[in-house]
Amino acid sequence: WWPIVTPVTTITFCAALQYYNWVNYRQPFGATLTILALGFGKWVAVYTSWWWWSNYPPHFVMPATLTPSALVLDVMLLLTRNWTLTAVVGAWMYAALFYTSNWPIFAYSHTPFVVDGTLPS
Repeated sequence: WWPIVTPVTTITFCAALQYYNWVNYRQPFGATLTILALGFGKWVAVYTSWWWWSNYPPHFVMPATLTPSALVLDVMLLLTRNWTLTAVVGAWMYAALFYTSNWPIFAYSHTPFVVDGTLPS
């Protein structure tokens, strides 16, 4: 469910800060700021919850990559300067790019390997 739930929940925060920055300051980088702040909060939670408390290796806990999606959303607002196009086309591109930008993270788990002379499925 993460490819469906994560873009839907994170784009609400992006849209709120993007609206605030655009209306008050005419700066189209609200989505990128939001995703960077959410990513920083996620890594703080990973280190405090997983590493400090349970001594679980933090490189086994991977947050989703959302920065390219947020940049596309901000560039869409910058180029069109239209809320409707940003909401319709930019949100679709945000969700589509979110799924594809996480492929390199999980690419290692899709490589074949041999255990005791057999190839597991």
